[in-house]
Amino acid sequence: MSNEVHPSDTDASARLGIAEAKTGLASCAMLEDLPPEVMARLERACRWLRLPPDSIVFRHEDPVDAVYFLISGTVRVFVSTKGRQVNYAELGPGQVFGELAVIDGLPRSADVMTVTEAVLAACPSQTFIDALKRHPQMAFGMIKKLVAMIRQADDKINRFSAMSGVQRVYLELLRLTTPDISGDGTWVISPVPLHKEMAAWAGTTPDVVGRALGHLMRANLVQRRGGALQVLDRKRIEMLVESPSDDVL
Repeated sequence: MSNEVHPSDTDASARLGIAEAKTGLASCAMLEDLPPEVMARLERACRWLRLPPDSIVFRHEDPVDAVYFLISGTVRVFVSTKGRQVNYAELGPGQVFGELAVIDGLPRSADVMTVTEAVLAACPSQTFIDALKRHPQMAFGMIKKLVAMIRQADDKINRFSAMSGVQRVYLELLRLTTPDISGDGTWVISPVPLHKEMAAWAGTTPDVVGRALGHLMRANLVQRRGGALQVLDRKRIEMLVESPSDDVL
């Protein structure tokens, strides 16, 4: 269950001083070309927060009051539709979120929740807009981010539109794999996410995730190993992602 810890809360234990945040805003790519004195002014204008895992930063259609710079930790961007969660992205240190609603003045378009403990700098909306107008280097950083978002969305739409639910699960499994530390050429997923979590990333249902994993286990392409999933033939799964049929095994 997620914690409703909004950055507008007044609990002093959730707030940080800039010094405690260590790097301040220096790690944020959008701001990297700003003069030090401008960076310092932005840091002083921000509200600094440390949020525990599974804390809601904001919800879909919430009113807009700030842009968020992620100093440390990970957050997840998602929407819930027809009783199903669909994950958009996981963001890490140095990234910014919540800026689209600040720019167009509309309510939030997604939910954001912390995955790990996270340190955030909440920059007031008007402060952010004023900085964009006054500092071309920051505005150009914003443009580059928007271009990257469009390219990523186009790529995902193109790939997903031609895939079945099972194939999207295979693709998500490949994304989660890391080389086994034993060096035997196999790959592992550890820990194994819940079916509903994989379904949220793959844009499908937990039943489809279960069916996809069943296919792979029966074909001896993956196997359970304690709390991990061992991928025995990653190349074969890559081929299945490109297959036009669910019944490829």
